[in-house]
Amino acid sequence: MKTRMMFVFLSLTALSGCGVQNDIPASNAVTIQDMFGRNVTYDKTKIDRVVCIGAGALRYYSYVGDMSKIVAVEEIDGATPFGVGNALRPYYEANKSTFSTLPNCGRGGPDAQTVTEQLATNILKNNPGIVISFLSSAEKNDDLFNRIQVPVVGLKQGPDAVFDQVTMNSLNLIARIFNKESRYNELKNYVDTCKADFENLTMTTEKYYAAYVGNWGTFDFYGSFYKFPVFKYAKVRNIVDEIYPEGTKPGQVTLDTEKQLALNPDYVFVDTVGYNHLRTNYNTDSSFKTNIDGMNAFQNGKTYKLLPYNAYFTNLEIQLMSTYYVASIAHPEAFATLDMDAKINEITTKFNGKALLDTMRAHASYNGGYDSFVIGE
Repeated sequence: MKTRMMFVFLSLTALSGCGVQNDIPASNAVTIQDMFGRNVTYDKTKIDRVVCIGAGALRYYSYVGDMSKIVAVEEIDGATPFGVGNALRPYYEANKSTFSTLPNCGRGGPDAQTVTEQLATNILKNNPGIVISFLSSAEKNDDLFNRIQVPVVGLKQGPDAVFDQVTMNSLNLIARIFNKESRYNELKNYVDTCKADFENLTMTTEKYYAAYVGNWGTFDFYGSFYKFPVFKYAKVRNIVDEIYPEGTKPGQVTLDTEKQLALNPDYVFVDTVGYNHLRTNYNTDSSFKTNIDGMNAFQNGKTYKLLPYNAYFTNLEIQLMSTYYVASIAHPEAFATLDMDAKINEITTKFNGKALLDTMRAHASYNGGYDSFVIGE
């Protein structure tokens, strides 16, 4: 008897670790496989109350989901967002009036990416029928499910972000759950059309560098991005890819002294969130000024600004805008007719349902937007 009871206990534990609930009527039960390969079973009659947890989850849901089903948001997306939550995020700007009326389901942000009893309590008090999660592993998603006994669907983002099939698969997963396949197809077709605009470009010989690429709210001139998708699809030669060994994990990097010495880009693009820091450091730090003045890009006036790439994970629509902008600098003949303001409104309308250029311009992080600059002025 003891052996049989132990077998039953272990079986139930294994099932709940895979996101399976045993109290859903068979006629209502739908089982899908999430982005971690976890089998998640949910009650199709109870998915009208949605909570999104973790960096990127609410953003992804907002692109294809029904916002009327969201019953709570993390504090970083709430009425009084903190820290990196105050940075420019188009999905937030488009839905701020809705988000500001909703209760919190957790803190959110870079210091709240672990599963705790407090997180479970915050989620459960909002009585969700399903949780969309950007927790970073199958184990974390299983842990959250085991604590709340509400279906937890784990998403992932691919290294090329908006251009990555993994990203699209996550959006498609949301669409399938919430019967939004037509919306997903609309967005996917638009991204594919944009991607085609870059396919026939020739890689530049000049060296490009992206500075102040933020990571969880921290940034520095020597904070950049290995295999930067914006540069990859704009077909520009990323100098960072050449000073890190092949096999380095794609993503944010901070150049050490040796790699800084190897850095002499012909073009520099600075995240607008770091632009004021650049000017302050240039005017107050003589050794930093010497480094900057020695770069070809600054000597030749080939310095430009990009809107923030990361703010509580990747701004997919800003990534797309930035790719167009960089490509227009690197390949002016191919993009001679590009109207950047119109493109921004087109992209935000496709992703966020609203033309957001004017709203974005009013945000402190916009800081002049896509434009050239001269460091000494």
